[in-house]
Amino acid sequence: MTFVLREPSSKTPQPINALLRWDGQRLKFSTGLKVNPKHWNFEKYRVKNVLDAVEKDAINELLSNLEKEGDRVITKLKAEQVLIDSAYLKQHFENFLNPPQIEEEATPQQKFFSFITQFVEDSNVGRRKNHNDGKLSIRSIQRYKTVETRLREFSEVYDRVICFNTIDEVFYSDFVEWLQKSKSYSKNNIGKYITTLKSIMNYALEKGQIEKLEYRTNKFKAMSEDSDNVYLTEKELQKIYDLDLSGNERLGRVRDLFIVGSFTGLRFSDLTNINKNDIKTDDEGDQFIELEQQKTEDPVTVPVLPMVKTIFEKYNYSLPSISNQKMNDYIKEVSQLASIEEKVTKRITKGGLRVVEYLEKWEMITTHTARRSFATNAYLKGVDTLSIMAVTGHKTEKSFMKYIKITHREKAKRFKLAWLKSSESGYTRFGNVINLTA
Repeated sequence: MTFVLREPSSKTPQPINALLRWDGQRLKFSTGLKVNPKHWNFEKYRVKNVLDAVEKDAINELLSNLEKEGDRVITKLKAEQVLIDSAYLKQHFENFLNPPQIEEEATPQQKFFSFITQFVEDSNVGRRKNHNDGKLSIRSIQRYKTVETRLREFSEVYDRVICFNTIDEVFYSDFVEWLQKSKSYSKNNIGKYITTLKSIMNYALEKGQIEKLEYRTNKFKAMSEDSDNVYLTEKELQKIYDLDLSGNERLGRVRDLFIVGSFTGLRFSDLTNINKNDIKTDDEGDQFIELEQQKTEDPVTVPVLPMVKTIFEKYNYSLPSISNQKMNDYIKEVSQLASIEEKVTKRITKGGLRVVEYLEKWEMITTHTARRSFATNAYLKGVDTLSIMAVTGHKTEKSFMKYIKITHREKAKRFKLAWLKSSESGYTRFGNVINLTA
């Protein structure tokens, strides 16, 4: 770190600015100090030892402390392999020069919410990592902020103090009831709130903020229920692919993106970022998509099927870009035009009540339906789960099986096919195992 004057040739006292350099980058900020240029040593970046410079010792001491702090914080961030952000450093040195006034009598609830704010900040700048020791996704940060907002809202109507020692079974019951009745949230949505709150509490435990561990009991659970999500069969996907959308470029782009997702199993965040560099060709001429997944930072390899290759070539291997929200709206239009009109039942626990809706299938189609369709269709074709998981990037068979949305009738057909196959092969009833749990 070095120090410079704003106007070195001036005859009047000038502000002293600090210059911090690292990895080809630099940050300039004001120290809040002033000195007359005639008293400044431009080689040593300090105030000269002259009688006229009455505050020289105090100024030089602060500049030395700043220099040491600059070396310390840069070394620390590099050792932690944290992205060194200029905005973060600027705020850090503002706090160093003007320490924020901390109320000595901060209440337990104020400390609790201050910690949550710090949790969000640590997640945002990379001090908290994901399971791969990488940076957390933007969606995760957004979820943390949303949970913080809801907790603050709840604290305004809750008749107990919310702090680390009161996050117990009583709090759990009251918070869940409030999310159900005041927000009309679904059981799965409430489960995500509880999961995030437990992550915050675990982080607080690591930092030595917690004494009571009631939040870790079985009663403090993240509730969930199976969702009545849909998938599209290959015949339905073919109907969408065959639509003549030459007169509607907007829906044509959405249709093409959805079809690629349905035959690659990629998440929407990865789908819209594919480029030519992600397409690899082996010695036999087969093409593969090889990329690092945005959500998990895990590598994945996906075969390029013929229909997908045709669409890639159409766009010169640079797929169109669109927001997730618009994609969800427009793909419903496309599916309705393709007459995806099967009647489906949607059951959900919302606001603590079981709600049953009867919809047409196209009304339930979203960007995620593409990924679910890929997994389910591959499973129905008899592709083993490990091979499908290698493409979808699922870590466990349990999480993967949540994507498989086959009906009881389809399960019965699988049973029949497996039974007939075993009979044709001459297997004894002890020689072939049929999995009926899917």
